[in-house]
Amino acid sequence: MHVIGIDVGGTSIKLGVVGEGGQILYRDQEKTPHDIRQMVETLARLAQKARAQYPGAPIGLSCAGTLDTEGNITANQMGWMKEPISRLLEERFGEKIAVENDAVCALLAEHQHGALKGVETGILLTLGTGIGGGLILGGRPVRGHGGLHGEIGHLITHAGGTACGCGQQGCWEQYAAARALQIMSGGLEVKEIMDRVKAGELQELWQRYLDEVVIGLSSLMMVFMPDVIAFGGGLSNAGPIVVDSIREAAQKTSAFRIYCPFTQFVSASFQNDAGILGAAALVH
Repeated sequence: MHVIGIDVGGTSIKLGVVGEGGQILYRDQEKTPHDIRQMVETLARLAQKARAQYPGAPIGLSCAGTLDTEGNITANQMGWMKEPISRLLEERFGEKIAVENDAVCALLAEHQHGALKGVETGILLTLGTGIGGGLILGGRPVRGHGGLHGEIGHLITHAGGTACGCGQQGCWEQYAAARALQIMSGGLEVKEIMDRVKAGELQELWQRYLDEVVIGLSSLMMVFMPDVIAFGGGLSNAGPIVVDSIREAAQKTSAFRIYCPFTQFVSASFQNDAGILGAAALVH
């Protein structure tokens, strides 16, 4: 069975046709329109192209933002506030489309096939435009009231700090997302920052950023005592230096040394394909 998985991020829409073994057999990509109706039209165009080669393939959708129980989405980075995404998709496609938050989809992909497979207590963190992720407790993905997912990136790490689009102040993602690293650098592109860090430059900047990542990690370790923390998202494209540096910084904390010396810090298996694979998993 072939399934179309679509990953809607703040920058781009990525589509993949996923085969039985989790292989991505076909790919397409376009820039994400921030008008939700234009976004739905873009999805329809990409899906039509894919279905020309894989007729009748069902569709699962991973999307940045928070979904409520009525299928409305709020995504601060795209200016969406309770937009009726499920209804708009059903009207445009003439069928129900399975939709889930991108972090939940990445978690599903890692839990089924990747770095969190078989893990009893695990955390996935995606460091990108914001901080996403999810939890595995008792070997199962965790959901809250009505099936809602938690927002790890909106853990408060700086009381009274930088205003966040969620309405709070001092959220972790304002200080430790990849976008925050850009702001710390004065506006350099993340790729340039990481290339220079790997070359031994910008070490003070990199350490300041790692300190912000570890503030949130320490709290998560103390609350959940995780077996594994896996890291994905755009920043992880820089390679092993990201998880290696985070591991080294986290292992200096009392949260690790005294309470969680068993916690493993690993790279997520699927990185930028996690959204596609997780979206496909919604309809398997």
